[in-house]
Amino acid sequence: MLLLRLGWPVLLLLGILWFPFDWLSGVWPAFGAAFRMIFRNAHDHFVGHTIFFLIAGLLLLTYAPALRRPYWYFPALALAALAQETIQALFRGDAPAYTDINAFAGDALGSFSAFALWFAVAAVIAYSRPRLAGRKAQL
Repeated sequence: MLLLRLGWPVLLLLGILWFPFDWLSGVWPAFGAAFRMIFRNAHDHFVGHTIFFLIAGLLLLTYAPALRRPYWYFPALALAALAQETIQALFRGDAPAYTDINAFAGDALGSFSAFALWFAVAAVIAYSRPRLAGRKAQL
């Protein structure tokens, strides 16, 4: 029960990440129109995957502290990307092919950017914390 109470944000995030939006765009015309406006071409698809995995990576780093180590984070996001492509293919009725290099490049860039941003912010906080404590002691 404790795992569910603490892990629900991660489960919710994975549910959103793995939701078959491609399938939904085919069965819900209003969503499909908006979906095709956002993912018009290969460039927009790349940007969409990059932003999606940037947000997913930052949220996972926030709610799953164990993933703050690169040896856990990068394999976890690689598996999430593979699972996402698998679910999308299965809901389209296709066999997973893993040939969409554009999508995987966006996933990788977004995941790496999230980790780099997290690391940079953590470094700034760690660097400024002792200096702030020293200033308080001098006052």
